[in-house]
This record gives sequence, C-alpha cells and structure tokens, in this order.
Amino acid sequence: MEPKIIRVIAPLPPKANVAARHAGRVIYHLDTAGFDIRPATTVGPAYSLDQLRFAPKAKYIKHRARLLTALNTLVLYPEGLDFGQISQPIWWHRWLERYRRFGLVWRLLWRAKKSVVVFRPRLLKKPDHLAIVLLAGLAKILHPARITLIRQKTPPESLVKPLLGRQPAPVSLEASELANLMLAAKQGAKEVGRLTPLWVQAAFNRLPESDPLFQEIRTLNEVVAQFAEEALPVLKNPAGFITQAPFKNAKAPAVHGVKMTEYMLHFRQAKRLTARFPLNTKEDAEAYRSWFLCAAPTEFSHAMLRDMPPDTNWVQTPKSTAAALKEIIANARFFDAEKAVPTALKTWLNTAIFDNVTRLEFLLATLAHAPLPSVQSLQKPWKEPAISTWFAAHAFASYPALAGLADLPIPATKPVLLTTGEGAADTGLGQNRTMSENALKGLTPKRRLCLHHVNADAIPAQMLRCHTPETTHIGFLLWELEALPEAHILAGKVLDEVWVPSRFVQRIYQQAYDIPVTWVGKGFDLPPPATFDLARLGICPEQPTFLLSFDLHSSVARKNPLAAVHAFQMAFEGNPEARLIIKTSKPPKKHWGDPEKQMSIIKKLMARDRRIILFQEHLPFAEYLGLIKAATALVSPHRAEGFGYVPAYAMALGTPVIATDYAGTQDFCTTETALVVPWRKRLVRPGESIFPLKNTHWAEIDHDALAIAMQDIQINPVTAAQRAAKGKALMRETYSQAALRQRYIKRLTALGLI
Repeated sequence: MEPKIIRVIAPLPPKANVAARHAGRVIYHLDTAGFDIRPATTVGPAYSLDQLRFAPKAKYIKHRARLLTALNTLVLYPEGLDFGQISQPIWWHRWLERYRRFGLVWRLLWRAKKSVVVFRPRLLKKPDHLAIVLLAGLAKILHPARITLIRQKTPPESLVKPLLGRQPAPVSLEASELANLMLAAKQGAKEVGRLTPLWVQAAFNRLPESDPLFQEIRTLNEVVAQFAEEALPVLKNPAGFITQAPFKNAKAPAVHGVKMTEYMLHFRQAKRLTARFPLNTKEDAEAYRSWFLCAAPTEFSHAMLRDMPPDTNWVQTPKSTAAALKEIIANARFFDAEKAVPTALKTWLNTAIFDNVTRLEFLLATLAHAPLPSVQSLQKPWKEPAISTWFAAHAFASYPALAGLADLPIPATKPVLLTTGEGAADTGLGQNRTMSENALKGLTPKRRLCLHHVNADAIPAQMLRCHTPETTHIGFLLWELEALPEAHILAGKVLDEVWVPSRFVQRIYQQAYDIPVTWVGKGFDLPPPATFDLARLGICPEQPTFLLSFDLHSSVARKNPLAAVHAFQMAFEGNPEARLIIKTSKPPKKHWGDPEKQMSIIKKLMARDRRIILFQEHLPFAEYLGLIKAATALVSPHRAEGFGYVPAYAMALGTPVIATDYAGTQDFCTTETALVVPWRKRLVRPGESIFPLKNTHWAEIDHDALAIAMQDIQINPVTAAQRAAKGKALMRETYSQAALRQRYIKRLTALGLI
C-alpha cells in the first residue's frame, strides 16, 4: 500500500506568531488524519529534519530525491522557502540557490497528487514570493484538480478540507504544539521537548484552585505571560561565569528626576540614539528609560546594566510579587539586579515549590524554553527535577542578573588569557586580535585577563559578556581624532588599563582617562607577496605608479583620497606616463563617511584623466601585498590615522611612502624613513566623524607639498630607495611579531599577570 506522505513547507520563526500557529495547526490536522508528515524549511524548526540549504550538486540531488520520495500531498507556504536566508558569498551561488528552490517547487507541485499553496497577498510584492505563486498558478492551469490556492487568512480548518475531503474539527493551540512535539520525537529530532509559556498556561489551566500550588503558579504564570513573545537567549558556549558587576563605580545622576545608570546614558550615545531620544524633558527621559528596559534587549540583543537601591519596604502580595518579577525580568541582562530585589523577595525566589525546583529556576527555565526529558514532563513542569540541573548549568553564564539572585556557589574560574572582539581578518580590529593571539600564545597567566579588541564605545558591552570576579580588563583601543566622543568615556571608567598602537592614540586617551594607557605598538610578519602584474591595469613596470589604498567602508573624509588625486594632477601635468591607482573595496550603500562626495568627484575627474585608475577588485592578501610592492610609492594623504596599516605594510615591503606628517603614522613615518608632508589644522565638520564632535581638529594636507613629494620620488629614486631601506629596517626591528610579544610580556609581568 502506498504510504500517505505529506510534505509541509512552512515558515516557523522563533516567535510564536500567527503564521507559525497556522502551520502548526495544519500539521496537527494532517497528522490526526493519518498522514506521515515530513516538514521542510529554510528556518529549521526543532521538528524539521529536512532543511533547504545550499550544497554541492551531487549532495543536493540526493537531498532533493529524499524530499520527493513517495510524496502524496504538499502544503506549501512560499515564505517557508525564505529566500532572505540565501546568503552565499559568491553571487552565482546565490542565483543557483534561487534556481534550485524554484525547480524544487515545480517538482513538488508536479509530483504531488494534491497540493495546497498558502500565500499572503502583501508578500506578492516580493519577486521570489510572486514567482512561486505564479508557478503554482501555472501548475493549476495544467492540473486544476490537483492544485488549490488559498489566502493565508483562511482558517486552518478550511485549509485542510481540500486535502481531507471533509471539514475537520477545530483543535486547540496546545494540541497543535503537542502534535508538533510528537512529530519531532517520531522523526528523531533532539531537544524538542521545551518548557514554553504555552505549556505552563496549559498545565495551569488543568490545576484546580484547591491545589496548594495554584496561587504560586498563577503568580509565576502572570510573569511568564508578560514575556511570552520571545524566549531569553541561551549561551551555548559561555564566555565565563558572570557573578560580579564590572561597573561598580559607574553611577549617573538622575535625568530630569528619572533614575538612570551611566551605562544607560552610554548606550544612548554608543548606538547613536540621541536624535531618537533627546532627553530634553522628564517625559523624554521616561520614554528612553522605558524603551531601554523593555524594547532595547530585543531590538539590539544587547547586554545591559542597571543599578538601583534596594527597596526595604517591600511586602509580598500576589500583585506586588508579579510586578516585582516583571521588573526583574525586564532587567534580565543587567548586572547587580539583585541590589534592586528586596531580601524577602529574593528568599521567596530561592524557596523550592516542589522537591528541588525553586521558583526562580522554574521561572527562568520557562522564559528560556529549557529542554525537558519527556512529553510527560510538560503536564506539571514544576515537578520536573531536571530544571534544577539545567539551571545550574546555564544560569551563571547566560543570565547574570538572575543568577545573582540564586543561592548557587560561585564556580571557580581558572587563570586564562582571553582575546575578545572583532574576528574578521580583513578589518583593523580583526587584525589586532589575531596579532594579540599570536603574541600571547604559550604564556602562562597567574590571573584571568581579557584583552578586548573593540572600539571604546563597545567596551562596556564586551565586558558584560565575559566578566568574572578578579578579572583584569584591558582594552586595545583605536581612535583617530584628538577628542573623544561621549560614547568613549565610560570605557575609561570600567577598564583596568588601555593598550594603544601609537603615541598619538596614547596621548588622546591619557588626556581623557585616569587609568594607565600603555603604548604597545603593533607587530606583524607579512607573508611573501605574490607577484602582481601591473599590466592587468594597463601599466608598464617602468611607468611611475603611485598607489593610494583604503577600505571604502571606513571614513572617506578621513582617508582623503581626493587630495592625492589633485596633487597627482599637479605633479604630473602633461606627463602621460604617470599613473595613480586608487585601490578600495566595493562601495557600501548610503555610505556615511563621504559627506564631501569625494568618490563622486574622483570618478568625474577620472572621466577626463585616464591616468587615474579606480581598482575595486578583491585581492587575496598576498596579492594585495604584491600590488603595494609593485608601486613606485604608496601615498597616504590622511587627515587622521590611529596607526596606519597600509603605510606600515608598504614600509615593511620596502616601498617608498609619502604620508601626512600627522597622527599614528608619525611613529614610523619620519624624515629618515619616508617623505612626510606638512599640513594645516582644520575643524572636523558635521558628518565627517562617526560620532558627533564639536571643536575638534584634524590635518588638511598641503596639496602643493604633496605634489612636490610625488615628483621627488620620480626625480630622486636613489634617495627614495635609501629612505625605504631604513623604513624596512625599522619595521623589522620594532614592528615584528617577536618585538610585540616581548612588549606584551614586559607589560604583563609588570602587572603581575604572568
């Protein structure tokens, strides 16, 4: 007998929205009708073993065959294919994945004996969604009896009727979720039994008022219902046991009488929310505080801090208990939340309601959708001792504020040297982190150290992720302007020390912070450069070729490429052999850092001057170094620079460097190692800095002097080579990985960390 198999492709996002409920009830109806249901989705709910992902052709064909095997009926939600999840880095892989999904839809519709396509009219504006509905429409024209098109607002009962041939009986959401859970268990999915607010409500509905736990469960259920839309996150790989606040001294005065913390004010600056929340009146301050407590954790998925004085007059009543717990959960990402909790409430939370499960453990397990060992555990989940085991394993790492309320022993932490922050290798912060990891390799610490490689505005949030008692926090910070924005100030109050790559950055932070600011420089050992053939850009090796290179995702105004273009045209007017290569990345949409429209002006100049070449192709690092080495000279007309990786690379490769005599490059670009160009002081205009700053300055390079420097490279190649040789020796001596490691060891020894 042919098996009655139904394939359901439906969206099942984490939140229990209408679409998820709709799909769940459809699955319940079909399951009770005797179908063998096999869900498939790009989102990948707990019960779906078939996930639609990009794969090599041979693997994909096998996967497609499994989806089509013995298919009897199809229920298709076009958004269940979720084309927004297609994110392969190679463009033709993205188009291939789209083609595969359209082809899969057509095969499913053609193979199934019955198909129901559920669509939302408002999503027809999306080309991918519209294309699937059109495919279904074409299939219906060819086989009208086999295809049914239904709007998603149609009740689940009406959706199932075309498949069953009869009107099914309505089912509850609880029964639908139970069907999904049983289906997952049947298909072998792991950790599908989870303690959701739905199960608590269902179990509470079955609890008689005479039960001794009735009032307790109702109080907890009120709190759970408040936060039922979204589960609290669980850290699968905890950064550490967070049991003590790193911001003990970070207090803030009330704003128009509204209590704030310094982290709250910092968060507003760091996330550039000043226009959204101006704080000009008490109403403004109350609106920001309410948003910060209730909406910010969801909107930003961000760790936060709140310090409030204890309420000594708290008296327990069901109403006040629920209100107090709602406030605690709203602050679940804050350190020192226990300070805001009265002793009586803390004692109440840590009292077991059954066996070894405390009220706090049960509450947090529900909000986090903790896994339970069996379906039977969901009938009265407060009687499940596995909750305590789960809580002990996750509370400290995942819920620092609530863990602080629990009577759990503080776990011991081993001395370790941790590097945190940006992990992308093609960014300055990512390069810094890799550099530090290599420098710290093999060292034996005496205490726990976190070396953070993020900008100062992100330091507080980074510390919240990995703080433990007795941890030393050091920030490896970069900045380019002589004044600090407000968003950088809190880092100086919570860090133990700052490490910087240049004397320029050291001076900036020493003026603003009352903690040690130590120059450590940088260290890099470049791989052998790959040969770069300038002929691919139409350039002969003997032609004078000047290179300007920067990341277009950075501030164009700060990198100042237009200055190099003007100077080049002045220096080589009438010289058809000279070339200027502008090596950048591909431009981002709505780039914030080009208020002067420098790149637009450069493209207009290029149309009249073919000697200027804009090169935006991505190069492997070794080939990029080959381009730098092939150039006659590297030009950096920056207005400010924290260190200057590209001039440093050029110097390490022996390529002559021309640079503004200002900021971080001054450490290695001297009159002996490079051609340094004078400048004048200029105000930073609004929009040129990522954070708003008033009355701060940076350097405007002298265009005439820059043009003369370019000419000097061509006229005096021997002198240029001598300077380049001295620069290369400086890089080898001071900026090697070995030299950096020795500076790290010296400073960590002085701090008593190794």
